[in-house]
Amino acid sequence: MMGRFVLFSLVAAALVSLAACQAAPVATPAGPADAPTAAVVAGQATAVRSAPATSLPPTLSPTADPPTVTPLPPTATPVPPTSTPLPPTATPTPSQAVSWLGGTTLLGFYGRAFGVAPILGRLGFYSNADAMAKDVDTFSSEIHQVNGGKPVLPEIHLIYALAMPCSGNDDCLLYFESMDPHLVDDYIKPAQQRGWLVVLDTQLGRSDPVTQIDRMIAKGYLKYDNVEVALDPEFHVVPGHLEPGIPVGTITAQQVNDAQALLDSYVRKEHLAHRKILMVHQFGDKQIDDGVPFMIQDKTDVKDYPNVDLVVVADGFGGPDAKISKYNKMTDGEAYPFLHFRGIKLFPPNPYEHAFHYDRPLLTFRQVFGLDPTPQKQRVKVAPDVIIMN
Repeated sequence: MMGRFVLFSLVAAALVSLAACQAAPVATPAGPADAPTAAVVAGQATAVRSAPATSLPPTLSPTADPPTVTPLPPTATPVPPTSTPLPPTATPTPSQAVSWLGGTTLLGFYGRAFGVAPILGRLGFYSNADAMAKDVDTFSSEIHQVNGGKPVLPEIHLIYALAMPCSGNDDCLLYFESMDPHLVDDYIKPAQQRGWLVVLDTQLGRSDPVTQIDRMIAKGYLKYDNVEVALDPEFHVVPGHLEPGIPVGTITAQQVNDAQALLDSYVRKEHLAHRKILMVHQFGDKQIDDGVPFMIQDKTDVKDYPNVDLVVVADGFGGPDAKISKYNKMTDGEAYPFLHFRGIKLFPPNPYEHAFHYDRPLLTFRQVFGLDPTPQKQRVKVAPDVIIMN
C-alpha cells in the first residue's frame, strides 16, 4: 500500500525539479512507470488517475511502479487550421451566452502539458499541437461516424493545478505557471486560432473551487472565450489529512453551485460569446454506493445557471460493463434532473506505465454512443457530450 505514496512522491519531486529548471530539455523516458491513480468500482475495478496514496478503502486498488517524468518545454506551435468542423459562433444575448456543447461532441486530450509526464495522460505523448492534431483528426473521424454526424470540437485538457503532498500551510497544489509561465501564448492562443478549447483542470488540494476559479480569473485566463474549467474532487484534501486523495476527496453541491455562480457572473460581466463549461470528475456517487465516497455530496441540490454548462464526467478505468454501468448511474437524468451534459473518460493503454491501469478492453466509440452493448448487455442510455482521452 506504500507503493502509491512512493510513486506520487517521485512524480512530485520530478515536477518540482522541472519547475526549477523550467525550459531545460530532458530525454524521453524509458522503463516502467505508473500514473498516480486511485479508486475502483464494485465488481470490476474502475480506478482513477493521478493521485498519491498510502492507504485506500477496501474497494480501492493502490498504484504500483514509480513513474519516470519526461519534462519538455511546451512548444508554441504554428497554427494551421485543422479539418475538424466546428459549430458556428452565435451572437450572445445580453443575458445569456450560447453553448459550445449544443449539437457538438467535445473531444479532450488529458495531461499535464505537451511533452511532460506522459504517465499522467495522453497529452504528454505529444511534443506540440501539430502532433496532437494527427490524433484529433483520427478520433474525430471515428466519432463523427457514430455520433449522429455532429461536429467534433477538440480540447486541450491541462492539469492546471496538480495535487502534491501537503507541507505546512500550503494548498498542496503545483500550478502550471511553475513549469511554464506562458500558458496563454503556448496553449490558449494557439488553441483559439485552431478553433480548439482549453480546459484548466484543478485537483483542488486544500483549496476550494471558488478560490481556484478566482485565481484563473486573476491570471487572465478565463477572459478567453475558449478557456473552460474542470474540478477533480478526488484530490480535495480531507481535513486532518496531508495526502490528496487519501482518503478520496469530495465537494459539496453548494461548492459546485458557488463555482457556477462565479462563472455565470463572469460571463455576463465580460460579455463572452459562449457559456463557460464546468466539468466535475466523478467515480463515486450515491446512485452507485459501492464504498467509494460520494464525490458530489448532496448532488440533487446542484442547480442550473444560465451561462454555465455543467458536465458530470464519469471517470476511472476498468472493463466495459463496469464503466457503462457507472456512467449510466452517475448521469441519470431522473435522479439528477439538473444534468444536461455528460462526459466519459477513456483510458487507452499507456506505454509509460505497467500496472495495467487502463480500460481492458477499451470501449469502442459505437459502445460509447450506445449503438452496441457490452458483453454483459450494458448499453449507454444517454450518449455523452464530452469524451476525454487519458
